[in-house]
Amino acid sequence: MITDKNIIDSINRSLLERFMNLDRRPMYRIIWSDDQYEKRFSDKWTDWYGHIMIRQEYNAVRTIKKYWYLRKPCWVLEKLVFIRGQWHLKELMKELVEAQNGTYEPAFTFLDDKKLINLPVDEEIINNIIYCLQNPTQRTPLDWKKIQEVEEKEEVDYFYNKISEDERPPLFVWNNSAFVSTNQLKFKEEYKEQTGPIVLAGE
Repeated sequence: MITDKNIIDSINRSLLERFMNLDRRPMYRIIWSDDQYEKRFSDKWTDWYGHIMIRQEYNAVRTIKKYWYLRKPCWVLEKLVFIRGQWHLKELMKELVEAQNGTYEPAFTFLDDKKLINLPVDEEIINNIIYCLQNPTQRTPLDWKKIQEVEEKEEVDYFYNKISEDERPPLFVWNNSAFVSTNQLKFKEEYKEQTGPIVLAGE
């Protein structure tokens, strides 16, 4: 079910009041994906008429749909992003020619891409998303150390299990065995070769 536009307008008014930029633009906004266009430069534009190629790989600035890749139109929460550094901004503006004053980038698309179902837009959900964006989880050196220890243990366990799969049966373990487990060594220690009656010479 697609959320009513009146609800979207109400949320957008709230976002503008709470997160207004210095130039009076909202830092966050909800838009309908099919209504958004942007100007892009490319040297690889190719024009088609059905299956017939008209023109191949030429330079141009064209206005195209911003969310052409979405499989179905939906509501999108966008965030106003500014590029730091003149070099990075210059590189970005080669493609996005109107990016000088910041660009609105998708923060969350209200679409179940697998089922192609529009997700409901709720103000509480929006607030939670924005909170996570503004308060990213900071991991301490101790956190990274614990993560590394877990990964190393998982790696050791994985290779131990792979080796165990190739172990020889317990009754066939000798000194030159390629893979020896503690269980196999126990069998080796308990094994005693059985002999027949001892026959003395001359008997």
